[in-house]
Amino acid sequence: MSPTVWLLVSFAGMFCLLSSPAGFADAAEGAKVKLLASIAAGEALGSFNHPSGLFYDEIKKRLYVADSVNKRIVSLDSGFKYLAELIKKEIILPVGIVRDKKGFFYVVDADRSEVFRLDAAKELVEPLLLTGVPHGRYLFSPGRIAIDKEDRLYIIDKLNKSVVSVDYTGVFIRSFTITSTDFFGFTDVRVDDEGYVYALDTIGRMVYVFDKKGDLVSSFGGREKGLFLFPVSIASGKNGLVYVIDRHAGKIMVFNRSGVFQYTISKKGAKEGEMVAPSYIYIDESNSIYIIDGYRIQVFKEEKE
Repeated sequence: MSPTVWLLVSFAGMFCLLSSPAGFADAAEGAKVKLLASIAAGEALGSFNHPSGLFYDEIKKRLYVADSVNKRIVSLDSGFKYLAELIKKEIILPVGIVRDKKGFFYVVDADRSEVFRLDAAKELVEPLLLTGVPHGRYLFSPGRIAIDKEDRLYIIDKLNKSVVSVDYTGVFIRSFTITSTDFFGFTDVRVDDEGYVYALDTIGRMVYVFDKKGDLVSSFGGREKGLFLFPVSIASGKNGLVYVIDRHAGKIMVFNRSGVFQYTISKKGAKEGEMVAPSYIYIDESNSIYIIDGYRIQVFKEEKE
Protein backbone atom coordinates (compact mmCIF):
# COMPACT_ATOMS: atom_id res chain seq x y z
CA MET A 1 0.00 0.00 0.00
CA SER A 2 1.26 3.47 -0.88
CA PRO A 3 2.39 5.70 1.99
CA THR A 4 0.26 8.73 2.86
CA VAL A 5 1.38 12.33 3.25
CA TRP A 6 -0.46 14.40 5.87
CA LEU A 7 -0.73 18.17 5.52
CA LEU A 8 -1.62 20.30 8.56
CA VAL A 9 -3.36 23.52 7.60
CA SER A 10 -3.98 26.32 10.12
CA PHE A 11 -6.44 29.16 9.69
CA ALA A 12 -8.90 31.20 11.76
CA GLY A 13 -7.57 29.70 14.96
CA MET A 14 -8.29 26.10 14.00
CA PHE A 15 -6.50 23.23 12.30
CA CYS A 16 -7.69 20.81 9.67
CA LEU A 17 -5.90 17.74 8.33
CA LEU A 18 -5.74 17.13 4.60
CA SER A 19 -4.36 13.86 3.41
CA SER A 20 -2.93 12.98 0.03
CA PRO A 21 -1.64 9.71 -1.41
CA ALA A 22 2.10 9.82 -2.06
CA GLY A 23 2.84 11.53 -5.33
CA PHE A 24 -0.12 13.89 -5.07
CA ALA A 25 1.17 16.24 -2.39
CA ASP A 26 1.42 19.20 -4.76
CA ALA A 27 -2.23 18.86 -5.73
CA ALA A 28 -3.33 18.89 -2.09
CA GLU A 29 -1.40 22.02 -1.13
CA GLY A 30 -3.52 25.15 -0.85
CA ALA A 31 -6.79 23.37 0.00
CA LYS A 32 -8.48 24.88 3.05
CA VAL A 33 -11.41 23.37 4.91
CA LYS A 34 -13.29 24.91 7.81
CA LEU A 35 -15.67 22.95 10.04
CA LEU A 36 -18.91 24.96 10.14
CA ALA A 37 -20.97 22.64 12.33
CA SER A 38 -21.16 19.23 13.92
CA ILE A 39 -24.78 18.26 14.55
CA ALA A 40 -25.55 15.22 16.67
CA ALA A 41 -28.10 15.90 19.42
CA GLY A 42 -29.99 18.61 21.25
CA GLU A 43 -32.84 19.16 23.66
CA ALA A 44 -35.34 19.83 20.88
CA LEU A 45 -33.66 17.69 18.22
CA GLY A 46 -33.06 14.65 20.38
CA SER A 47 -30.50 12.29 18.84
CA PHE A 48 -30.17 11.10 15.28
CA ASN A 49 -30.57 7.36 14.80
CA HIS A 50 -28.98 6.20 11.55
CA PRO A 51 -29.55 9.28 9.40
CA SER A 52 -29.29 8.12 5.81
CA GLY A 53 -29.89 11.06 3.50
CA LEU A 54 -30.13 14.84 3.51
CA PHE A 55 -30.96 17.75 1.25
CA TYR A 56 -30.35 21.50 1.53
CA ASP A 57 -33.19 23.62 0.18
CA GLU A 58 -31.71 26.72 -1.45
CA ILE A 59 -35.10 28.47 -1.58
CA LYS A 60 -36.13 27.96 2.05
CA LYS A 61 -32.53 27.86 3.31
CA ARG A 62 -33.27 24.77 5.32
CA LEU A 63 -31.54 21.45 5.82
CA TYR A 64 -33.72 18.34 5.71
CA VAL A 65 -32.47 15.05 7.14
CA ALA A 66 -33.95 11.58 6.65
CA ASP A 67 -33.49 10.26 10.20
CA SER A 68 -34.17 6.66 9.29
CA VAL A 69 -34.61 4.61 12.46
CA ASN A 70 -36.44 7.49 14.18
CA LYS A 71 -38.88 7.37 11.23
CA ARG A 72 -38.84 11.13 10.77
CA ILE A 73 -37.78 13.99 8.53
CA VAL A 74 -35.94 16.68 10.51
CA SER A 75 -35.62 20.28 9.37
CA LEU A 76 -32.93 22.72 10.52
CA ASP A 77 -32.43 26.38 9.63
CA SER A 78 -29.43 27.86 7.81
CA GLY A 79 -27.60 28.12 11.13
CA PHE A 80 -28.31 24.40 11.71
CA LYS A 81 -30.75 25.01 14.54
CA TYR A 82 -33.61 22.55 14.96
CA LEU A 83 -36.92 23.73 13.49
CA ALA A 84 -39.30 20.79 13.32
CA GLU A 85 -39.79 17.13 12.56
CA LEU A 86 -42.28 15.36 10.36
CA ILE A 87 -43.51 11.86 11.12
CA LYS A 88 -46.10 10.18 8.87
CA LYS A 89 -47.49 6.69 9.31
CA GLU A 90 -47.03 6.00 5.59
CA ILE A 91 -43.26 6.46 5.83
CA ILE A 92 -41.58 3.76 7.89
CA LEU A 93 -37.87 3.90 7.03
CA PRO A 94 -36.93 7.12 5.19
CA VAL A 95 -33.46 6.80 3.65
CA GLY A 96 -33.41 9.55 1.03
CA ILE A 97 -35.00 12.94 0.50
CA VAL A 98 -35.08 15.77 -2.07
CA ARG A 99 -37.37 18.78 -2.46
CA ASP A 100 -38.47 20.39 -5.72
CA LYS A 101 -39.06 24.08 -6.49
CA LYS A 102 -42.80 23.65 -6.00
CA GLY A 103 -42.21 22.60 -2.40
CA PHE A 104 -42.94 18.89 -2.75
CA PHE A 105 -40.70 16.38 -1.01
CA TYR A 106 -39.75 13.02 -2.54
CA VAL A 107 -38.85 10.47 0.11
CA VAL A 108 -37.41 6.99 -0.47
CA ASP A 109 -38.78 4.48 2.04
CA ALA A 110 -36.51 1.43 2.30
CA ASP A 111 -39.07 -0.59 4.26
CA ARG A 112 -41.87 -0.18 1.74
CA SER A 113 -39.47 -0.03 -1.23
CA GLU A 114 -41.32 2.99 -2.59
CA VAL A 115 -40.82 6.65 -3.36
CA PHE A 116 -43.39 8.91 -1.73
CA ARG A 117 -44.41 12.41 -2.75
CA LEU A 118 -45.04 14.56 0.30
CA ASP A 119 -46.93 17.84 0.48
CA ALA A 120 -45.91 18.99 3.97
CA ALA A 121 -48.18 22.03 3.96
CA LYS A 122 -51.29 19.90 3.34
CA GLU A 123 -49.84 16.87 5.18
CA LEU A 124 -50.52 14.67 2.17
CA VAL A 125 -48.42 11.60 1.38
CA GLU A 126 -48.85 9.54 -1.77
CA PRO A 127 -46.71 7.02 -3.66
CA LEU A 128 -44.93 8.40 -6.72
CA LEU A 129 -46.35 6.23 -9.49
CA LEU A 130 -43.73 5.64 -12.18
CA THR A 131 -45.11 5.40 -15.70
CA GLY A 132 -43.36 4.37 -18.90
CA VAL A 133 -40.34 2.88 -17.14
CA PRO A 134 -39.05 -0.08 -19.19
CA HIS A 135 -39.63 -3.41 -17.50
CA GLY A 136 -36.51 -4.87 -15.95
CA ARG A 137 -35.76 -8.38 -14.87
CA TYR A 138 -36.78 -7.54 -11.31
CA LEU A 139 -39.36 -5.31 -9.66
CA PHE A 140 -38.31 -1.71 -9.26
CA SER A 141 -36.48 -1.25 -5.95
CA PRO A 142 -35.53 2.37 -5.22
CA GLY A 143 -32.20 3.31 -3.72
CA ARG A 144 -30.80 6.80 -3.38
CA ILE A 145 -32.40 9.77 -5.10
CA ALA A 146 -31.23 13.04 -6.65
CA ILE A 147 -32.92 16.00 -8.35
CA ASP A 148 -31.73 18.44 -11.01
CA LYS A 149 -32.46 22.13 -11.53
CA GLU A 150 -35.43 21.27 -13.78
CA ASP A 151 -37.00 19.13 -11.02
CA ARG A 152 -36.23 15.89 -12.83
CA LEU A 153 -35.70 12.99 -10.42
CA TYR A 154 -32.89 10.43 -10.64
CA ILE A 155 -33.64 7.25 -8.72
CA ILE A 156 -31.39 4.24 -8.36
CA ASP A 157 -33.11 0.98 -9.31
CA LYS A 158 -31.05 -1.33 -7.13
CA LEU A 159 -32.07 -4.74 -8.44
CA ASN A 160 -31.99 -3.78 -12.12
CA LYS A 161 -28.64 -1.97 -11.70
CA SER A 162 -29.69 1.30 -13.27
CA VAL A 163 -30.57 4.92 -12.60
CA VAL A 164 -34.06 5.89 -13.73
CA SER A 165 -34.83 9.52 -14.57
CA VAL A 166 -38.45 10.67 -14.32
CA ASP A 167 -40.24 14.00 -14.20
CA TYR A 168 -41.89 15.25 -11.01
CA THR A 169 -45.08 13.31 -11.85
CA GLY A 170 -43.18 10.03 -12.29
CA VAL A 171 -43.19 9.90 -16.11
CA PHE A 172 -40.12 8.13 -17.48
CA ILE A 173 -37.46 10.21 -19.25
CA ARG A 174 -34.45 7.90 -19.64
CA SER A 175 -32.28 5.38 -17.83
CA PHE A 176 -28.57 5.09 -17.17
CA THR A 177 -26.73 1.78 -16.85
CA ILE A 178 -23.49 -0.11 -17.52
CA THR A 179 -23.24 -3.44 -19.35
CA SER A 180 -19.72 -4.45 -18.24
CA THR A 181 -19.25 -7.67 -16.29
CA ASP A 182 -17.21 -5.62 -13.79
CA PHE A 183 -20.30 -3.57 -12.94
CA PHE A 184 -22.11 -4.47 -9.71
CA GLY A 185 -24.84 -1.83 -9.57
CA PHE A 186 -25.19 1.78 -8.50
CA THR A 187 -25.22 2.85 -4.86
CA ASP A 188 -25.37 6.65 -5.18
CA VAL A 189 -26.22 9.26 -7.81
CA ARG A 190 -25.97 13.04 -8.28
CA VAL A 191 -26.53 15.43 -11.18
CA ASP A 192 -24.84 18.79 -11.76
CA ASP A 193 -26.17 22.03 -13.25
CA GLU A 194 -24.91 21.07 -16.72
CA GLY A 195 -26.88 17.83 -16.68
CA TYR A 196 -23.97 15.47 -16.09
CA VAL A 197 -24.97 12.46 -14.00
CA TYR A 198 -22.48 10.96 -11.56
CA ALA A 199 -23.16 7.40 -10.41
CA LEU A 200 -21.14 5.30 -7.97
CA ASP A 201 -20.62 1.54 -7.88
CA THR A 202 -19.41 0.74 -4.36
CA ILE A 203 -18.50 -2.93 -4.89
CA GLY A 204 -16.82 -2.22 -8.22
CA ARG A 205 -15.16 0.88 -6.67
CA MET A 206 -16.00 2.84 -9.80
CA VAL A 207 -17.36 6.28 -10.62
CA TYR A 208 -19.33 6.65 -13.85
CA VAL A 209 -20.10 9.99 -15.51
CA PHE A 210 -22.97 10.25 -18.02
CA ASP A 211 -24.10 13.18 -20.15
CA LYS A 212 -27.73 14.34 -20.21
CA LYS A 213 -28.47 11.96 -23.12
CA GLY A 214 -27.47 8.97 -21.02
CA ASP A 215 -24.16 8.34 -22.79
CA LEU A 216 -21.15 7.37 -20.68
CA VAL A 217 -18.49 10.08 -21.01
CA SER A 218 -15.92 8.92 -18.43
CA SER A 219 -15.26 6.51 -15.59
CA PHE A 220 -12.54 6.07 -13.01
CA GLY A 221 -11.56 3.80 -10.16
CA GLY A 222 -11.79 0.01 -10.24
CA ARG A 223 -10.93 -2.70 -7.74
CA GLU A 224 -7.60 -3.54 -9.34
CA LYS A 225 -6.32 0.06 -9.22
CA GLY A 226 -6.71 0.49 -5.47
CA LEU A 227 -7.87 4.09 -5.75
CA PHE A 228 -10.75 3.50 -3.32
CA LEU A 229 -11.15 1.21 -0.32
CA PHE A 230 -14.95 1.41 0.04
CA PRO A 231 -16.56 4.37 -1.74
CA VAL A 232 -20.13 4.90 -0.55
CA SER A 233 -21.35 8.32 -1.67
CA ILE A 234 -20.68 10.91 -4.36
CA ALA A 235 -21.36 14.60 -4.98
CA SER A 236 -20.55 17.22 -7.58
CA GLY A 237 -19.34 20.64 -6.49
CA LYS A 238 -20.14 23.99 -8.05
CA ASN A 239 -16.40 24.20 -8.77
CA GLY A 240 -16.73 21.38 -11.32
CA LEU A 241 -15.06 18.80 -9.07
CA VAL A 242 -16.31 15.37 -8.01
CA TYR A 243 -16.28 14.38 -4.33
CA VAL A 244 -16.29 10.73 -3.24
CA ILE A 245 -16.69 9.51 0.34
CA ASP A 246 -14.43 6.56 1.15
CA ARG A 247 -15.99 5.02 4.26
CA HIS A 248 -13.13 2.71 5.23
CA ALA A 249 -10.50 5.39 4.69
CA GLY A 250 -12.61 7.98 6.53
CA LYS A 251 -12.02 10.77 4.03
CA ILE A 252 -13.31 12.65 1.02
CA MET A 253 -11.42 12.13 -2.23
CA VAL A 254 -11.69 14.91 -4.81
CA PHE A 255 -11.33 14.55 -8.60
CA ASN A 256 -12.04 16.52 -11.73
CA ARG A 257 -14.78 15.24 -14.06
CA SER A 258 -12.25 13.19 -16.04
CA GLY A 259 -11.19 11.34 -12.90
CA VAL A 260 -7.86 13.09 -12.32
CA PHE A 261 -7.15 13.15 -8.58
CA GLN A 262 -6.93 16.57 -6.95
CA TYR A 263 -6.70 16.18 -3.15
CA THR A 264 -8.41 14.61 -0.12
CA ILE A 265 -10.22 16.16 2.81
CA SER A 266 -10.18 15.09 6.47
CA LYS A 267 -8.99 11.82 7.98
CA LYS A 268 -10.34 8.88 9.96
CA GLY A 269 -11.05 9.71 13.57
CA ALA A 270 -13.73 10.55 16.13
CA LYS A 271 -12.87 14.20 16.74
CA GLU A 272 -14.85 17.03 15.17
CA GLY A 273 -13.55 17.55 11.66
CA GLU A 274 -12.54 13.89 11.40
CA MET A 275 -14.76 11.06 10.17
CA VAL A 276 -15.55 7.75 11.86
CA ALA A 277 -17.97 6.11 9.44
CA PRO A 278 -18.98 8.56 6.70
CA SER A 279 -21.88 7.35 4.59
CA TYR A 280 -23.35 10.29 2.66
CA ILE A 281 -22.16 13.53 1.07
CA TYR A 282 -24.12 16.51 -0.24
CA ILE A 283 -22.83 19.84 -1.58
CA ASP A 284 -25.02 22.94 -1.75
CA GLU A 285 -24.91 25.97 -4.07
CA SER A 286 -22.37 27.78 -1.88
CA ASN A 287 -20.09 24.70 -1.95
CA SER A 288 -20.70 23.83 1.70
CA ILE A 289 -20.10 20.11 2.20
CA TYR A 290 -22.53 18.08 4.33
CA ILE A 291 -21.38 14.70 5.62
CA ILE A 292 -23.44 12.08 7.43
CA ASP A 293 -20.89 10.46 9.72
CA GLY A 294 -22.46 7.80 11.91
CA TYR A 295 -24.94 9.51 14.22
CA ARG A 296 -23.77 13.04 13.43
CA ILE A 297 -23.80 15.46 10.53
CA GLN A 298 -20.70 17.53 9.87
CA VAL A 299 -20.68 20.61 7.66
CA PHE A 300 -17.46 21.81 6.04
CA LYS A 301 -16.63 24.86 4.00
CA GLU A 302 -13.90 24.48 1.42
CA GLU A 303 -11.90 27.56 0.50
CA LYS A 304 -9.36 27.80 -2.29
CA GLU A 305 -6.34 30.08 -2.23
